[in-house]
Amino acid sequence: MTRQLYRKRKRKHPAMESVSWYKRQDFWAWFAGIVFIAALIGAMFGFGAMRGWDAQSGYTHNTSATSRDRFWPEPYVPEPGVKGRYGVGADSRWYYWKLPPDQVTAFTRLFMWLGYVGHQLLMWAGILYSQLAKAAETPNEKYSTKLGKHNYILLGLNVFFHLLHLLQTHITYDALAQDVSIASSQSSVIMMLVLIVLLEYKERGMIFGWPSVHDNGPKSRKVRFSYGPINLFRKYHGYAFAWAVIYTFWYHPMENTWGHALGFAHTWLVMLQGSLVYTNMHLNRYWRLLLEIWVTWHGGVVAYQTGGPDMLGTKLWPMFVFGFALVLVLTQIFSLPFWRKIPWWTRVFPLVVYLAITIWCYSWIPDAQGRTWVRMQEIIRIPAVYYLYALMAFGLLYLILYIDRRCNNSRGSYDIKKKPSIAAQVMFIMGSVFVYALMVTLSALLQILDVQIDLIALMILLVGVFIIGVCISILFLKQIMLRQSAVGPIEEKHSDSEEYVSTSKLNVKQTTTYSTYDQTKEKDQDAVTTKTERF
Repeated sequence: MTRQLYRKRKRKHPAMESVSWYKRQDFWAWFAGIVFIAALIGAMFGFGAMRGWDAQSGYTHNTSATSRDRFWPEPYVPEPGVKGRYGVGADSRWYYWKLPPDQVTAFTRLFMWLGYVGHQLLMWAGILYSQLAKAAETPNEKYSTKLGKHNYILLGLNVFFHLLHLLQTHITYDALAQDVSIASSQSSVIMMLVLIVLLEYKERGMIFGWPSVHDNGPKSRKVRFSYGPINLFRKYHGYAFAWAVIYTFWYHPMENTWGHALGFAHTWLVMLQGSLVYTNMHLNRYWRLLLEIWVTWHGGVVAYQTGGPDMLGTKLWPMFVFGFALVLVLTQIFSLPFWRKIPWWTRVFPLVVYLAITIWCYSWIPDAQGRTWVRMQEIIRIPAVYYLYALMAFGLLYLILYIDRRCNNSRGSYDIKKKPSIAAQVMFIMGSVFVYALMVTLSALLQILDVQIDLIALMILLVGVFIIGVCISILFLKQIMLRQSAVGPIEEKHSDSEEYVSTSKLNVKQTTTYSTYDQTKEKDQDAVTTKTERF
């Protein structure tokens, strides 16, 4: 094999060519998306007010003008024998905003399930179409300020199904909450947020921006994750994220509360990000960070809204706000590029500010006995879920790469002639969809069988189950794409004006320390690191 050579070119990446913001199609599509969700939320509140809806939470059931006619009360007093309304954590397992069981009909169920399934399948098809349409392009050609046909298709689908869901809410009302566990909706979003930790790992590392692709010291190289699993997930993450947000989107009716509004804003923004795939806006790190940390205030608002009037330990908002905020100051905030331009020691400043605010707040936040300070341990629960499941996901993806190589009996480069037949591709697609169908079925069985597990415990358990499902689905999806003969990693040089490009076929034995398989010396197309993450 020829020696690995790199040459330095002083030129702009084609996707980075200077284009005035007012000439950028991706910017205007993004801006239109922001206007759309603002208008939709306005419509949610407007139509809800016109109908006299004022169901802020189960605690306001008896004081609301219309809630007693619309919903059953929260089961604060257990009702033995009534499914979902007795046993461990019945009041947290019961979703308040759904039709009473005696008002549920075949039509109310059919409307919501057809809406969800149609939205889900069409979006997956749109993502697959986008990837196949771009498969023949080089990394330098894939990203642009212009919109492609696939962008218009994805944007149009999401707008249509948002309007349909609003209409459906005011016709039949019920969403998937009638048939699937509330824990599954929350777990799907947490699964997405956990996997974003892997998605962004190359650029920001795990803690304080370390060890990232920019760190070349011996310690960084020693502890840094292999980039093979990271690259694999980057290629197929859109399918998992589409499932997470569309499933959650159809779980809730478009009720006029701030908790619902912030939730629908979040799911729309993630769908907007997915609709702008292969555009420069899709790569904007400030925008991506906003999507990732939105859950901090959304989770806090929902926990406060539904936590009841008693402040003595019944409200969970501190756990959500300070838990998600701890992940922000330890990991997420270092997505922003300015951290690489200032001294390394300044990276502790966000944590110092966070600790000062947190300690002050927990000096007056009580537990159920009115004691202060004792709840501070809860701030580590959410970060523990993030980091432990991120490690598990990495291990599963690494295992998938190993299984894939073994199944394909591949010790050298992949041959493009090994592209699977149409029938095989259909089978792989069906296999991937079947995995997600099993995840939804499990969520429905938990509801149907009235499995009585504490909500938080069930939610954490389902995050792990969903991550396993996503990894298995990726194994199927990986078989569909063209396998190119380039088998090694392309070294990354993160600069707006410089890039390294390979001048020959890559020799695995002489790749850089960024090599995906420099320990196993195995080759895989998904180990190719592309230089497209610039804005």
